[in-house]
Amino acid sequence: MRQLNIIVIGLGHQSLEDHLPAIKESGLINLVGVVDVDKGKVEQIAKEHKVPHAISVKKLLNTLDVKPDAALIAVPHKDYLAIIEELANSGINIIKEKPFAATIEEAKAMIKLAKNNNISLQVTLQRRFNPIFISFNQLIKRIGKIYSIEARYTLNIAQLDNGWRARKNLSGGGALIDLGYHYIDLIIWYFGLPDSVTCRMSTNNREGQVYDVEDTAFVNFTYKEKEGDNGRILGDLIVSRVYPEKEESMIAYGSKGSVFIQRGKVCRRDLDGNEIESLQRVGSWPSAIIDQLEEFANNILEGKKRGVIDPQHLEQVSFLEAAYESDRTRLTIDPHVYKKNLQS
Repeated sequence: MRQLNIIVIGLGHQSLEDHLPAIKESGLINLVGVVDVDKGKVEQIAKEHKVPHAISVKKLLNTLDVKPDAALIAVPHKDYLAIIEELANSGINIIKEKPFAATIEEAKAMIKLAKNNNISLQVTLQRRFNPIFISFNQLIKRIGKIYSIEARYTLNIAQLDNGWRARKNLSGGGALIDLGYHYIDLIIWYFGLPDSVTCRMSTNNREGQVYDVEDTAFVNFTYKEKEGDNGRILGDLIVSRVYPEKEESMIAYGSKGSVFIQRGKVCRRDLDGNEIESLQRVGSWPSAIIDQLEEFANNILEGKKRGVIDPQHLEQVSFLEAAYESDRTRLTIDPHVYKKNLQS
């Protein structure tokens, strides 16, 4: 069985804790090199994995005897586009950490690079490979007409003014583009792209700390009435890095009951709130991470998804852009306008 030769660019927490262990466990993916601007770190990780290393993509590609099939990128948001351009122009397929893009302009550039170079460009979204989150998508079919959606992702991060995530020019945004992106993806996966988005954000809610990205965001979204339906679907998403409790959950209410999901459990309830069925999972998500990377590898080895971008990645960026524009203008925004722009 042919393996996918991959390089990893960016050796932060995500790569060290998730991606490198998944590559090591997978029999389908072969690590052939690592890149990081931290010379000491990249030397250490390369030694542990017995692969070549460099402090830049160009230097690594010049070092390798065999051209890699793909690169996995996990770097600060501002660094993605230049790295993707270099890889794409070398004909190397790409899987990157979220977001797909920080802005509509960046998304357009990436779409063009994938098309012109006929490469596969995909995004890591681990929840789509987790049985709990997959089951939510199945159970919402059992609750009749959905009329309300509530989602929350909150953390208590003590220090918010350190690192690249504290600066908008480096990250593109704060809690919404970071934590919120996971739930923007789930909302789109389960229900589609909303027809309207209204968002309000706040920042500098940590006393004595200064940062210019939002630490809290409230997003209201709606879906228009479909022909033959009465009423529309109302939704809200709350994301924060400064709430005292850690919470990750979503609930959909329908005419025949509800489905609730939190990290590790999903359950369906009747109209009185009685639990009808549930599924639980304990521990971390190593199999989801491996499954995700192996699907990416299979797509490349089988020549799939070359030169095209998954439409849902375009919808994620459109939702995100609509939310930031709504906060800037204090208006309700239709994200489909941005999607059409990306598809033109």
